[in-house]
Amino acid sequence: MSIRRNEWLAAVAKYQLDPGKPARERVWSPGLECVPRARLREIQSEKLAAAFAYLYEDSPFYRTKFTRAGLAPKDVRSVDDLQRIPITTKEELIQDQAESPPWGTFAPLAAERWTSAGWMVFTSPGTTTALPRVFRHTLHDLEMWSWLGARALWSMGVRSKDLAINCFGYGPNVAFWCLHYALHRLGCPVIPGGGTNTQRRAFFIETYRPTVLFCTPSYALHLGRAMQGMGYDPEKSSIRLIVTAAEPGPGVPATKERIEGLWGAELHDNFGCTAAAMTPLGYTCQEEVQQHERAVGVHVMEDAYIAEVVDPKTLALVPEGVEGVLVVSNLYSESQPILRYKMGDWTTLTTEPCACGRTHARALGGLHGRWDSLIKIRGLSFFPSTIEDSIRRHPDLGDEFRVEITSVDDLDRLKITVEPSSAIPKDSYVAPRERLRRDLQGALGVDVEVELVPYGVLPRQPSQTGRIVDRRIVDRRRGAPAPPGGSVEPERDGAGETEPAWPRSFT
Repeated sequence: MSIRRNEWLAAVAKYQLDPGKPARERVWSPGLECVPRARLREIQSEKLAAAFAYLYEDSPFYRTKFTRAGLAPKDVRSVDDLQRIPITTKEELIQDQAESPPWGTFAPLAAERWTSAGWMVFTSPGTTTALPRVFRHTLHDLEMWSWLGARALWSMGVRSKDLAINCFGYGPNVAFWCLHYALHRLGCPVIPGGGTNTQRRAFFIETYRPTVLFCTPSYALHLGRAMQGMGYDPEKSSIRLIVTAAEPGPGVPATKERIEGLWGAELHDNFGCTAAAMTPLGYTCQEEVQQHERAVGVHVMEDAYIAEVVDPKTLALVPEGVEGVLVVSNLYSESQPILRYKMGDWTTLTTEPCACGRTHARALGGLHGRWDSLIKIRGLSFFPSTIEDSIRRHPDLGDEFRVEITSVDDLDRLKITVEPSSAIPKDSYVAPRERLRRDLQGALGVDVEVELVPYGVLPRQPSQTGRIVDRRIVDRRRGAPAPPGGSVEPERDGAGETEPAWPRSFT
């Protein structure tokens, strides 16, 4: 058994404080979550040095990567040395697994350890042209997932008296499992709704009266409207908390207001990614979601991760408060202590103190979207969440919308199709259509064509997938890549609640 592995696991165990039960009413582990930032940096440094040495000794992929960068185990001793470590990308992991199937060589997990203490295999979605990335986890990882996940849910107000319905997909995606075992750690029973359809989930909520709902923001709207169509009232249901993942939700003010109004419940965020942040990297607290002065800030679990924000082109660190893409280092996993993984989500971090007392950094407005899902039109750039927020600020417009990007005579054009919130005469379409068109043009800075179609025409989408269609590459018919559009599948994991399952990873 690897000496470095034992040293790594000892460092992780040293900082698993309050493993059995929370120490405070609203903060599970104040010795980790409320410490001065200088002490937090010391904890991160000790764990980073141990993780680096473990990967250097037991991961051929990382040993090669570190050696090429001129690094030896003694060269990484603290967070001050973090910038010397090269960034790891999704493409590198794909290539590693293709060259050394089936697992690749990046995981520092010996075959005998996997067969004696392995827990579960998880995968990314994959495509029609590429195999999914595959990740193994051990029983040690299960223990850490449940503890870290319970801490996040505790901050949101989930308690042992709650009954939860988990609508994320039951399959090799991390979202369902990290939430499921975190709930068990809290002592909460679970209704596993991932393998059932919307009608049955609505029946479960109406009949068994769960108090916490887990799903994507899109599905929270979809399920609530479906319940109304069945004669149920989601606002009068037993649901008091909704925990969402996989899409911007609580960080989009109009979407947060619409979901909370529909359900009469508090909306929380929970995000991560399959490769490096399997259990919550980001989570909300009650104080943040209950304020309405600005977009919700999402705490980063900094004793378990190191989060950096870098320029998407140069990969250089940006100053605090400046937008960039997220890079994350894992500080707890036995099988995947991946360092400096480029998640690619667009965000802004702040270390300003939170009203809840936690000293960990917050992502302002959560994750705004994938850098590669940024829509670029005529030199301007914006995320789909900007369109979503503009539409959902209008109470007379429905939840569903469709974005089509086309190219006519090499000029990019943007068309937004929406519905009214209920059946109204067509001669009443002009005012809401023009009002939305003006708002979108003001928010996006480009001309927008808006079409209002009768209520019920657009397909009901339980996720953001399919709402945005970029046709420019077809329209140009030249084979050149279209500018990044919204049809790219996100890296962020956390969903899988279509009927019966949405094969998509968790952030």
